[in-house]
Amino acid sequence: MPSASPEKSKLKALYAVDALRPLDQLDPAGGLIDPENVSLLVLLVCEVPEESLALFRKQLMLPDQLRRQVAAREVELKHHLAEIIRRLESMGYEADGCVERGKKTGLVITEVAERENVDLIILQRRRQRTWQRVLVGSVADYVTRHTKRPLVIMPSK
Repeated sequence: MPSASPEKSKLKALYAVDALRPLDQLDPAGGLIDPENVSLLVLLVCEVPEESLALFRKQLMLPDQLRRQVAAREVELKHHLAEIIRRLESMGYEADGCVERGKKTGLVITEVAERENVDLIILQRRRQRTWQRVLVGSVADYVTRHTKRPLVIMPSK
């Protein structure tokens, strides 16, 4: 009697999405990975500014006001995440998602990748110019240096 072939297990991929990217530009792995072979964990990072910013020193914004703004942004991101997941599912992907708060996007991505024990990290490069990457830093560069997980960096369209 032939033995039943074991079902192929899906790759678990963390898909860190730029919240500003239009839904029609979502393209996990650019066709490199068949949607049948991957399960996506979509991540949106709600960035929390450092409390040592000049705004606080000059008392232009109270800490409570900042907390309310971050909480409101987090709610917006959760609604946007639902739209992203619907779009990915319409493309044939199995997708789940989360919104995480953090001061540094790259750090949040690497922490979630470790916590969720993903097989692959997929990033979308932002549309930054060279001088912007120098001033602000590059999330892709940070993740590249701080993870041991395979990484796919998708170019911006």
